[in-house]
Amino acid sequence: MLHDEAHVWLLNPYAVNDADTLQHCNNILESHEREKVGRFFRASDGHHYLISHALVRSVLSRYVDTAPGNWRFRQGPHGRPEIISEELPGLRFNLTHTDGLAACIVTLDDDCGIDAEKLQERTNPLGVAKRMFSELELDRLKQLEGKAFLEYFYAHWTLREAYVKALGIGISFPTRKLEFSVKSDDVTMKFDGTPDDQNDDWQFRLIRHNATHIVAIALRGNTGINKKICVHQFGFND
Repeated sequence: MLHDEAHVWLLNPYAVNDADTLQHCNNILESHEREKVGRFFRASDGHHYLISHALVRSVLSRYVDTAPGNWRFRQGPHGRPEIISEELPGLRFNLTHTDGLAACIVTLDDDCGIDAEKLQERTNPLGVAKRMFSELELDRLKQLEGKAFLEYFYAHWTLREAYVKALGIGISFPTRKLEFSVKSDDVTMKFDGTPDDQNDDWQFRLIRHNATHIVAIALRGNTGINKKICVHQFGFND
């Protein structure tokens, strides 16, 4: 099923609030994850961490006969978590969460990245854009206002985040070398970068989950054929 598809799973952490499900989520985490839940200053941040990490474990168990609590992960060279599994060694995933949304992507063999943001006002977005966007993108952003400004800003921000997460190299990547063109569901990228990172290896998608959130995904394959992207709503009791 995953050979020609990539699966995106979405969940609103605030919708998970009954005691039994919260206890289940807590039980399937490793001890260091449970300890981290309690270290967040804001209870809502700890809740989002708990639900999103339980989401990943539960989703992965839909593809492999492994109990959610038995998944083990290792840190990649730049901190990206990777699966330790002999049953399906090509299984890949990436996770993101923001206020009101947790999202993960699952692929087979392909590098993948996902990022989500809430469409809300933020401090000095143009300052962020000057550091991260290409000159053309910045010029276009300056011509917009209101909702159109927010949607353009967050679309181009999340696409960058998804790209560097798929690479597994962190946001220190010079993202001003990236230039995205977004036309409805058609997203293309120009990249002034290394010859071995061909632009046509990449597939991008923006998912406007609802009126308040946007999700970006990045996939790097080696077949030249785009994968079908399937979006699912997740429920712990489904």
